[in-house]
This record gives sequence, C-alpha cells and structure tokens, in this order.
Amino acid sequence: MNREYLVDSNRQKTIERRLEQLISLIKKEAAEAMVVFSETSIRYLTGFTGEEAQLVIFSDGSSFLLSDSRFASQLKTEVPSTISVVMKTRGEMPEIVALLHAHASKKVLIEGDFLSATAFATLKAQDSQLEYELVTEFVERLRLVKDEDEIALVRRAIEISEQSFQAILPQIAVGKTEREIAAALEYAMKEPGASGPSFATIVASGVRSAWPHGKASDKQLAAHELITIDFGCVFEGYVSDITRTVALGTVSSELNEIYQVVLAANKQGIAASVAGNRGADVDSAARNLINEAGYGQYFGHGIGHGIGLDIHEINSPTMKFRETMLLENMVTTVEPGIYLPGKGGVRIEDDVRISATPAVLTTLPKEELIIL
Repeated sequence: MNREYLVDSNRQKTIERRLEQLISLIKKEAAEAMVVFSETSIRYLTGFTGEEAQLVIFSDGSSFLLSDSRFASQLKTEVPSTISVVMKTRGEMPEIVALLHAHASKKVLIEGDFLSATAFATLKAQDSQLEYELVTEFVERLRLVKDEDEIALVRRAIEISEQSFQAILPQIAVGKTEREIAAALEYAMKEPGASGPSFATIVASGVRSAWPHGKASDKQLAAHELITIDFGCVFEGYVSDITRTVALGTVSSELNEIYQVVLAANKQGIAASVAGNRGADVDSAARNLINEAGYGQYFGHGIGHGIGLDIHEINSPTMKFRETMLLENMVTTVEPGIYLPGKGGVRIEDDVRISATPAVLTTLPKEELIIL
C-alpha cells in the first residue's frame, strides 16, 4: 500500500524502539517471526487504533500490518511508513502464511491469549511444515514500563476522571439511583475528551457498598449510607482507575472506623510501591495493617494491578501482581478495602507511578470521609 507519511517523527521513533525491543525477544526465542492479534498490542506497536488488523513482525526487522480497505485512510494517518501495510484480499490466515513463506520462516511465535483454538487450527492447516509456538504476555511485558508520553496520557485520564467526580458530587442525593449517578459521571468524563469509561462504573450504596464490584443498580440512595464509587476513563487509549467512598449524611462509628483503617492501609501500600519491591510487598504492607485492626477477613481481594492501555495489567495467571517486581515508571493501583456484610464497605484506590519514591498521580481528597 503506497501512502504519504503522516506520522510525526517522535511517534515514529517510539514505535521503532518498541518494535526493536520485540524483535530482540523474538530472536531470544530462536524464532524468525511473531504474529500479534491483540488490538491493544497492535496499537502499542504500530499506532493503529482500528479494530481489524493483524501484525506480523520478522526477526530481520521488517513488519507487516494486515487490514482491509475500510481503514485505508486511518492507516495512512496513524501508521508509520516503516511498517508495510497489506490490504487483505482473502482471509487473514492465508495472508499471514503467505508472508511467512515469503520470509522463509520456520519457527513462528503466536499470541496464545488472543487466538481461539479454532482460529489456531485454521492457521496451522495452511502449512503443516511451519513450527508455531504459543506465547503468553509477550508484548504485555514490554508495555509494563511506561515512557513519558504514556504517563502524560494516564495523567490526563486521571485529571478528567477527578474533575468529573468533583463536578457530579452535588448530584449525589437521597432518592437518586446508583445508575443515575454512574450515568452522570460517565457523561461528565466524555465532555472533556474521554472516549468513555475504562470499565463499567461502580456505584454501590448502603449494604451494597460491601460488594467489592457492585455495579450501579436501580437502588435509590438513602440517608446515612456509605457510597463506594469506582470509576475511570479512557483518554487516547490510556486509562485511569480511582475509587473513593463517600457518605450521604452521618454514618455509624463502625463505618467511620473502617474508613480510617482503609485510609491507613492505602497509605502503607503506597509507601511500599517502590522500584525493587514486588507486588506482594505492597499487598502485605496494606493487608497487615487491616489484619492488625481486626478486619482481615473482610479484605478478600488483591491490593492492586497495573494500568495503561488496559485497565488490568499485571493481572493474569501467568503474570500475577504479587509475583511481579515493580520497575521504574510502571503505573499501578493501590486499592485496599474492608467490606462488612449487611452494613457497608469502604475502598480507597489511587494510581501510583513506581519510582524510588512513589509518585501518587491521583489527587482527590481522602484524608477524611466526605459527608454529603
């Protein structure tokens, strides 16, 4: 595909650097090529934001992005000319195998997390002589450490989320439904430029605030209840993830107490979010405090995860947060909680840039329970 070069030089250099890192990994596996199917990883490696593409990268440094004519103009705008674009005229599997043949490939790495068993069987049926190796979390590991441009986009997603949260606080009132508050927040985040929420916004009030993932329902807000709001937005592909718990009027001394315990645990987790520690160190710092306060049985989930192009990075069976060493310029969440069945729950979640001294990117007030 002939196209005018429209991608700025800094963006091109970033993409070239990322591809070079991936090619080094391909060589370490003694493979000649890798096929990427993940839309998110394709965006990271090429800049293409469309939903129909496959990327084939060769150890000789060449790369090919397969798509179709619906995205011709978009590809011209988003993808550097150093990446060859192939407009598919048949199914993607024959096109992929044709490229592999043209480069005399023998061993090919395949993103196992993003290809169904049926699709993989179709690919193998094209040529039984090719050796395919399924790999997991391959590109995802490259994406863990963020560059300054990525961190700036995460910061902007956080800013939009926080400003929107502050803007809708006056709407939180007795009689409003959880769903109405969630809708108002999601709309508010879109106005400044977010493409949408980074996940289904959680608004859980009263006894439902003890549900860690209590998605917004038609329950009406009532006086003297806690309301846990877990929210975030997507800006230029990058996400935020924030939780604050507020009260609609005064609440019991017990609920006030668990707020202060969760706040202290949040601070302990943040203090442990330093380069060289593992996720388990962050978890232990927060969990030990909650255990010592007598609420350990009411904190059942993990302490956090990574964020970036995906809302849950470092959060899979093959790449667990607890086992991952934290590296400079990762961005992670710290989100301890206490959930008392039949009474209510508290979660406080911040986004943190990993460094020798943790940099908390979120700025929403949390020192005292906000009473509306």
